Amino acid sequence: MTEPAPEVTIGIPCRDGGAVLRRALAAVFEQETARSFEVVALDSGSRDGTLETLAAWPVRVVHIDPAAFDWGRVRQRLFEEARGGYVVNLSQDAVPAGRDWLERLLAPLDDPAVGVSCGSSVPDPERVERQFAWERNGWFYFTREMARFRARHGRGLSFANTAVRRSAWAVLGIDPQATGEDFGFQRKLHAAGVGIAFPADAPVLHHHHYGLGGLWRRCRNEGLALREMGFPYTAADCLADLASPRKYVQWLRELRHGRLRTPAEWVFPAARPLAVYAGSRFARRMVWY
Repeated sequence: MTEPAPEVTIGIPCRDGGAVLRRALAAVFEQETARSFEVVALDSGSRDGTLETLAAWPVRVVHIDPAAFDWGRVRQRLFEEARGGYVVNLSQDAVPAGRDWLERLLAPLDDPAVGVSCGSSVPDPERVERQFAWERNGWFYFTREMARFRARHGRGLSFANTAVRRSAWAVLGIDPQATGEDFGFQRKLHAAGVGIAFPADAPVLHHHHYGLGGLWRRCRNEGLALREMGFPYTAADCLADLASPRKYVQWLRELRHGRLRTPAEWVFPAARPLAVYAGSRFARRMVWY
């Protein structure tokens, strides 16, 4: 390209993004910032009008073969396509919550010891689907493989809303990984002594809702990903988590307040350990959820 490189690249992996992607793009282009930025979308076979949505904005679209999809490779490709000195990873269903989101997300990177800034996610009031009860109450990752990951590497990084200093990626890179590529990159950051900031004032509107099938597939994928990163989930772990009473106390609280409304929410305390174990023990590849 002949035009000067922007300061920031905002990258959005896409597949059938729908109305939430339209809101996310509108919020990105409404940012109040003096920084120059480009937006790069990596689309993996959308069929719902997403490509037409992207064409309505000044977005550079990169097409990814859905048959060879791998989250690690997609993130690596994003950084390779990016021209900015800072690369922002944003999910297609994560809507910047304010017009100062970009400035606040990038602010921690003014400290040269910080290589990554990870903003938070807050419930999206405009989303048709309500937030999954066990995500809202903070119990989604109660299983032991995640406790071991946090004990070694700290609070989990999420590429749903993250800015990365390009120089940090250039040294470390992102390995091919079916899912959990943000955790895999976090392990590299930790080993290299690169700081990660978690600003509370740069949120996106972003939450999840699951049916039984989607919940099983997500937790299964996470079991596979954590096993590949050296955090297997054993049968003993599964039995211990199934027997642990604390989450059942929380289940009673949710029941008392009428917040368990779907089959997936009712069975979650047992479904997550079983699905994580299935992924860790038997899975060989990621499945869509």
